[in-house]
Amino acid sequence: MDKLENIIWQSKFERKRNWLKAVKILEAGIPEFGGEASLYEEMAEIYASKKLNKKAIELYQKALEHKPDDPNITFRLGNCYLSISELKIAMYHYNRIAEPFPEAQYNKAITLARLGDSETCVGLLEEILATQPESELPYFFLVEQYLASKEYGKAIDRLMAIEATFGKRGRIYFLRGVSYTYQKNWLKAYMEFQQAEKMNFKSVNFYRAYGIASERIGKSGQAIEYLLKSIRLEPFNISAYLDLINLYIAHERLVEAHQIVEHARRIGPFTSALSLIHSKILHLIKAKYGNDDVLKEMRDIDPRHLPPLDKS
Repeated sequence: MDKLENIIWQSKFERKRNWLKAVKILEAGIPEFGGEASLYEEMAEIYASKKLNKKAIELYQKALEHKPDDPNITFRLGNCYLSISELKIAMYHYNRIAEPFPEAQYNKAITLARLGDSETCVGLLEEILATQPESELPYFFLVEQYLASKEYGKAIDRLMAIEATFGKRGRIYFLRGVSYTYQKNWLKAYMEFQQAEKMNFKSVNFYRAYGIASERIGKSGQAIEYLLKSIRLEPFNISAYLDLINLYIAHERLVEAHQIVEHARRIGPFTSALSLIHSKILHLIKAKYGNDDVLKEMRDIDPRHLPPLDKS
């Protein structure tokens, strides 16, 4: 057994420098120690760390042949299936763990959510939180499930509890702002987003939601600023372009709206939504100016340089 431990130790030492060599060290031990689960488990971990999940699955299964009830091997095998979106097989392995530990329960909840079983997922997450885990992840995941289930009041209450436990977080303000957005409480949503920004919270969805809330409370110039930030972070997100285009249309800034459409069609596919709104803009321009000759005089302007609607 000392020799087997030495082989595994050598592999771990080599793993950071040359993972293929680490695998070869383990493979060389198979003729003598092929009946040991730890040899296959160690190889599987290496392949899983390189996201070579199918090979890792093969090796974890071999490890289970020698230790069929090992909860850690079963958990890691389930994780590999989760990584390749084989959700029902992942669930099968998580359910095989006789005494589930928090990490296994959390990954099981993720699998349930992806399978569309939100109700069971929420129940499991509430069980996990009853044990008061130190990690923030299950707390935020439960909030996201409440939002997906349109239980906005529960989401807000849970976010209040998270803040009381973990302190102020930009993500807390963002998700609370999203909750108020769904409730169409635009001023409260705006104030939550404002606090998130002060805590340097940044994401595509944050800037998009902040922009929409800004427009709803009359801060149109600021709305454009945040929608443009969303576009800069993710230039291929057509939804942010559509929000910005609709904002310009609402304020009868049809030339700018047309410019955003043209920019969007240059960076990605001309979707049916863009096609429809493009036709709408052309119709509005003809109705306003009598023809669409104004478009021929337009400069090619990067939307980042478009002026705001106001100074708010």
